[in-house]
Amino acid sequence: MLTAAVVGAVTFTATLGAIASQEAAAASRSEIVSIAQGEYDNSTRNVERPMGSGCNYYTGFMRNWKSSSGCPHHGVQWRDSDWCADFVKYAWYKAGVRKVIVGDGDVLTGWARSFKEYGQTYGGWHARSSGYTPQPGDAISFDWEGNGSIDHVGVVKSANSSTVYTIEGNSSDRISQRSYSRSDGDIVGYTEPLGARDISGTASVYGVLDDGRLTYTPIDAATGDRGNVRVSTAALGFTPVAMATLNFNTLLITSTGGQLYRVDVITNRESLRYERPVHLGGGWTHRLLAYDGSGHLYGISGSGRLHRYTITATKPGAGNITDYKIIEESGFTLKTLTATGPDWLLGTTSGGALLSYKISGPGSWKRHELRSSTWQVFDHLLSPGGGVYFGHRPEGSMFRYVDANPYDGNGKDLTGNGVVDERGWTQTLLSAQPNSVTS
Repeated sequence: MLTAAVVGAVTFTATLGAIASQEAAAASRSEIVSIAQGEYDNSTRNVERPMGSGCNYYTGFMRNWKSSSGCPHHGVQWRDSDWCADFVKYAWYKAGVRKVIVGDGDVLTGWARSFKEYGQTYGGWHARSSGYTPQPGDAISFDWEGNGSIDHVGVVKSANSSTVYTIEGNSSDRISQRSYSRSDGDIVGYTEPLGARDISGTASVYGVLDDGRLTYTPIDAATGDRGNVRVSTAALGFTPVAMATLNFNTLLITSTGGQLYRVDVITNRESLRYERPVHLGGGWTHRLLAYDGSGHLYGISGSGRLHRYTITATKPGAGNITDYKIIEESGFTLKTLTATGPDWLLGTTSGGALLSYKISGPGSWKRHELRSSTWQVFDHLLSPGGGVYFGHRPEGSMFRYVDANPYDGNGKDLTGNGVVDERGWTQTLLSAQPNSVTS
């Protein structure tokens, strides 16, 4: 079965079966809490039966090899075990957290201590002493005996500067809601659920067709659902090379002759219309551009020279592009480039690596390899913020990814979230408005 949307020269077609087979959407922290809260409210299974017996629903669901002697059968065969970890695993599993399976997984098991091991393995462990602010959906680990051994775990419901609120299984033989001082010495630390984010906002994606017309495409960043495409009637009047989106109605575009133009969008609601491009000057031989949403425009030219400019106006003239710096003379030989946040860049190489950079100034930057291969398939990389990335392939497909922490230099929490469209994205340039998506 096929669905298609046709607007102007852009045709989007997707095979529904293929979309369904893609990796599931990233887990939501709010969904984890909602599931845990729902279990707390579920009187049919929120206590041991008989009370004090150890017989519980969550071990029955997660570890069906445990003893069922004397245990009832309600939905599943209940089983006898310490079950705090099974309860947290259940909430994470139902919410779709990565690397959580029924039974014992590669790291996460029915032992409370395995949540710390999971966090250490996937880069999401935070000791209490680190000062980390626990987030909804985190696992909170306890050492009641003070002997260095974790013996209890629960779900973080919420936290403020002084108190953390929890939902815990196997707490007085039932699911309980509790609160603790964040300085409580019994708290060992917190584990983030891999890939879990609460994403909101619309990714505003501008593009250029091969005939010079502009396109505007909204994408729901949380679901990957694409809205209607707007295509301009007018063409740019020059051959574009690189493009950066400054804000919802301002684009910067370079030409084959090294000229820089500002394009002011009049409307992108029912149609896409823009003012005649404003010429800002020459010497712009950049083949890639990216704006970080906080005043810095980056460009790559030649054999990998990285440039940085400061933008001092929402509709910059030539005099509002200042403080020119060469960050590095060579070495930034990237195939694609986007900005994920203030002075954070993301790009791919022709060899397939996905690289993240933190830029501090000329000659001062740090490189992180998030992936070592396979990303060479993309010819455009976009980020509207919030750890959301879109990768475009030459055949016209667009894929969505979520990075649980885009600033940790760690690719373990980067999740593929399926396809936006399998084909139809025929633009030769693409750029997303920064800071339009939050998490």
